[in-house]
Amino acid sequence: MVKFNAVAHEDIPENRIVVLTVSGKTEEDDRIRIRLAKQGETPDFVSTNDLEEGAEVTVSITNKTSWKVEAGEDIRSGVSVGIAEGGKLIEAVDGKVPQIGYSIHSAKSGDVIEYIRNVKSGKGERGPKGSKGDPGKDGFGTEEQYNDIISRLEALEGAGE
Repeated sequence: MVKFNAVAHEDIPENRIVVLTVSGKTEEDDRIRIRLAKQGETPDFVSTNDLEEGAEVTVSITNKTSWKVEAGEDIRSGVSVGIAEGGKLIEAVDGKVPQIGYSIHSAKSGDVIEYIRNVKSGKGERGPKGSKGDPGKDGFGTEEQYNDIISRLEALEGAGE
């Protein structure tokens, strides 16, 4: 488990998806900052308590496979989910938001729902095409290999008599 301190950039309610943010870093204040995730972002953390703007908190990375997050709409069980404004969870079945996992039970808007984390990345740009490489050999074996194959065939043909 990894722990570090961070400052809440805004009020963050419990059970919301949170991301790292940079807000006018100065030499006097270069602390890590966190904020509520916005629609379509990739999750960094989930809040487990209510946090007030400016509060310094300890972030614990525990590598849990599931998180409990407030539903931003009614969510069916077993559907792909994504992030809505305010760090809430919504269904991600129409391609409008990236999928970050799937629900393991249904929930009404405002309920806390547990989902299995499964962040998927989009396709990157295709790299440059490589060279074809050196041409291969003509595919023919040596005379010795040819004679060996012929002798095997003759042996097989003679075995059936």
